[in-house]
Amino acid sequence: MSADTLTPDAAVKGGAVVPVAFDLDPNHSGREMLERWRELGFSAGGFLTRLSCLVAEMGEGYAKIVCDIDPGHANFFGLVHGGVTAAMIDMAGGGAALSLLKPGEAALSADITMRYLNPIPADCPQVTAEGRVTYHDARKIIVDVTVTLPDGQVAAMGVVGMAVRKGR
Repeated sequence: MSADTLTPDAAVKGGAVVPVAFDLDPNHSGREMLERWRELGFSAGGFLTRLSCLVAEMGEGYAKIVCDIDPGHANFFGLVHGGVTAAMIDMAGGGAALSLLKPGEAALSADITMRYLNPIPADCPQVTAEGRVTYHDARKIIVDVTVTLPDGQVAAMGVVGMAVRKGR
């Protein structure tokens, strides 16, 4: 199976996930890397593929991540595990921050605060996280993130602080 046809089911083999297949090119801007991440889809591999998350939309200071929910996302109570929601907040925050980086810069999650507002049923087909940059300077980027269900109900909200570093 070629990388461009890789699905989450094909990516997870015997409990192991396909390794990250994403080279960071210091000559590319963050926006170019975000576009590449979106184009790679599930073939990007690693944690994103394990969670079945994709970049659905992007813009300057904005990223929308969608996660196809499957039984492996459930906790013992029949709800999507809170760690999935937290990871989506981190990814949407990181994606929005990535869109603003200049060539040679990297952004690392420095802090995350969040509130769980409504449970996500394990039979929910898809969850969306949208990150919007609210502040940025040469050293830090702050992103507000909202996680929603298909009916528009807000499941969680968070703020991600990203540290900007030179050199990747």
